[in-house]
Amino acid sequence: MHVCSRVVLALAFFSSLGCGPAVDRPGTLARLRTAIRAEVSDHAVLERHNQLARETAEAGALEGMFQHELEEALGRGTECGVSQLCAQHDFRSNDWLYELGHAPGDEELPAGPSLLVGFDSTGRVFRT
Repeated sequence: MHVCSRVVLALAFFSSLGCGPAVDRPGTLARLRTAIRAEVSDHAVLERHNQLARETAEAGALEGMFQHELEEALGRGTECGVSQLCAQHDFRSNDWLYELGHAPGDEELPAGPSLLVGFDSTGRVFRT
């Protein structure tokens, strides 16, 4: 079998497993960092943050990162603790929650979507 044919077969195999193009992790992390600190001033900003949260989760953009790497990139998330949102989605108390945006004039009041991040026993992200 020709080398090019093998490459095509390998690509077809990985595509059939659901492995798509590589995720732009650095770009996603930069967008998340900006969204976390942003003021949600109107519906357009809220929709962009919602889309970013959806895309991050669906693409598995954070999966495989260690907790310390995520903290370095985005800051430490809030531990889920007894959060009702975390519990509803079967996240554990030591998983993290990120709020993507805050209310105008109040950096402590979340106003955007929440991004939940679950860690396995080794401290790697395994779901969002």
